[in-house]
Amino acid sequence: YGGTLTYAYRLFAKNTDPSIEGGWAGFQLSGVNEQLVQGDWGLPRDEFGFTGNYVPTSTFRGNLAESWEQPDDRTFIVKIKPGIHWHDKAPMNGRELTAEDVAWAYRRHSGLLDWKPEYTETLFGLPWESIEATDKYTVVFKLTELRLSMVRAILAESTALVLPREVIEQHGDYTDWRNVVGTGPFMLTQHVENVSMTRTRNPNYHGFDEKYPDNRLPYVDEVKGLFMAEEATRLAAMRTGQIDMYHRFGATTIRKPEVLNALLATNPDLQVGTYFQRALQVSGMNIRKPPFDDIRVRQAMQMALDRDAINDSYYGGFAQRNPSGYFGNASGPVYTPFDEWPKQLQDEYSYNPEKAEQLLDEAGYPRGADGVRFEVTYDHRDLIDLGYVEIAAGYWKEIGVEVEINIHDTGSWVPRRVNGLYDMTTGDQAWDQAFSKLFGWYSNLVEGRENHLVEYLGGVPDPTLIRLYHAFNAATDESQQIRIAKEFDLYALSQHFQVFGFKAPKYQLAQPWVKGWNGESFLQDQGDVQVFARLWLDRDLKAEMGF
Repeated sequence: YGGTLTYAYRLFAKNTDPSIEGGWAGFQLSGVNEQLVQGDWGLPRDEFGFTGNYVPTSTFRGNLAESWEQPDDRTFIVKIKPGIHWHDKAPMNGRELTAEDVAWAYRRHSGLLDWKPEYTETLFGLPWESIEATDKYTVVFKLTELRLSMVRAILAESTALVLPREVIEQHGDYTDWRNVVGTGPFMLTQHVENVSMTRTRNPNYHGFDEKYPDNRLPYVDEVKGLFMAEEATRLAAMRTGQIDMYHRFGATTIRKPEVLNALLATNPDLQVGTYFQRALQVSGMNIRKPPFDDIRVRQAMQMALDRDAINDSYYGGFAQRNPSGYFGNASGPVYTPFDEWPKQLQDEYSYNPEKAEQLLDEAGYPRGADGVRFEVTYDHRDLIDLGYVEIAAGYWKEIGVEVEINIHDTGSWVPRRVNGLYDMTTGDQAWDQAFSKLFGWYSNLVEGRENHLVEYLGGVPDPTLIRLYHAFNAATDESQQIRIAKEFDLYALSQHFQVFGFKAPKYQLAQPWVKGWNGESFLQDQGDVQVFARLWLDRDLKAEMGF
């Protein structure tokens, strides 16, 4: 026990209220406020490794919840574990967590209070009848009609953290980190913007190590994040032992094999974990206006890319070879491998510059005297790899499309997406997550709420996708949902809302003196620091190695 586990981070949320800031709030709240369940750390890693972006329900173990059951298709009952206490900080002052705390938090997330959340996922769109505490430790969730997504949303939604009612009623929201109070293994005790963030051990935490059941968690006294915006700074800190972890939690994974190899050349004892999250080498197109309102233009942009050549030259062959749909290869039965796509769709996602040029001619965009067909701007999100976009722009230039890349921070990038103020933009695809989550996002578009996530699916209502959305919600068994989700995915692919690039690996690192880590990324959405709570430091080894 003891010591400070340090990691580098380059992102933090604007505020700590998940119903305003969404999952980004987890950068501050992870390990502080908790969810009902999380993945079972005690599972053998050959059974499930916790190295991706998706934790299946089959791995869930109670955290705040002691047990749960579904007595009928519209009711879900959760028993809260007795003896869990809030942090000893005003106004909660270490009192016991109750079912009413959980019920109130879920009513807030689900829009059942007078205040409506600004950020919503599946919980908000469910047809709620009630969320009530029926005794001190029992919460009963009831819907007015069947929704198969109910269970996953209640147990696993990224924003479904149990927040303290007294704090929110006193301050009006949960946006100020200084007011944060949770039940987790750590207390958020310090945050200096663009400098550091400190979590301090909760001495009264209710959790024990699933692998070593006699050991109360957490092992370390502190988890300290050091803000390091530049990769060179983070790499130097890892080389010199200034930080212990180079982890996805701080949005600081290494993305290029050559960078990893250079680091291992100087520090060969580093522990390495490979992490596939989703395809961020994807380019969205604004289908509201020319030229991308013509599907032939969108098809041409995809056919212009020689993905095999880019993979070999830029990613060292380590990126996934074949294109993916919106559901990634770790999404279970809704994933459709490329070789099972319809032949026409396979052709549309294959390198064919001659066909790309033909499609642009047919769409009414011939080459001008200078060889240029049209010019567009590209809103590049600064967090995402710029090198790939520059390479793609070179391929698009070969078919007569000039792309001017403009770099935006997240603060300016998101509203430009929401308001359709772009020609092309950073996209996202091949998500390894519960398939109901995509439909939760799409509910924003169906119900007319602004949310940049729907831009991944065109940003404007599509009659076929809306029909499938309603069919998915009306499904009465999971096999129907799977069939509809696969149809939704293949249809969205056929519309070419985005140009698919790559799902490339990311690399996480730990110093050799960090013990208990086997490449795990998280135990649940917002559960990264729950991993840190289960790690310990061999400080003698660190000293022996001269750090």
